[in-house]
Amino acid sequence: MSPKFISFFVLCGCLLLAHAPQAYGHALRAMELSQNTAIVVQFAYSTGEVPAYAKVEVYSPADAALEFQNGRTDAQGRFAFVPNAPGQWRVIMADNMGHRVEYETAVAQSGGTAPTAGAAADTWGGFSTPLRALLGVSLLLNLAAGAALWHRRGKA
Repeated sequence: MSPKFISFFVLCGCLLLAHAPQAYGHALRAMELSQNTAIVVQFAYSTGEVPAYAKVEVYSPADAALEFQNGRTDAQGRFAFVPNAPGQWRVIMADNMGHRVEYETAVAQSGGTAPTAGAAADTWGGFSTPLRALLGVSLLLNLAAGAALWHRRGKA
């Protein structure tokens, strides 16, 4: 394998790693802001930007297929609804760029909410940022090894 070939892959890897935060810039998260009678959900991209006026659908525990409520987030990426029954409620937000996040919250008998474990997780494949970086480096190394094998096979 030639030094130019290796240098090219190292340079590509460095460029991809340098721009890695921008690659994950639009992962969506959801977190609950209020535990009173009204449920307020804050949506945000991993960069901190908010999806203003994005479409939202709310599904009750009574009928998972029929929308209980729909609407749009406000200018700060928030959406509020008042549940009418206890149980597991599902809130789905989708923007016009193909991003989508699903948030679930448990409503108790008293009208308050109990936090749902893992509901505010990043939706980009469920992988943490360090693991995503490791997977990216692994992909680059596998591509370089495959290219080296292909190059060596062509010489034979």
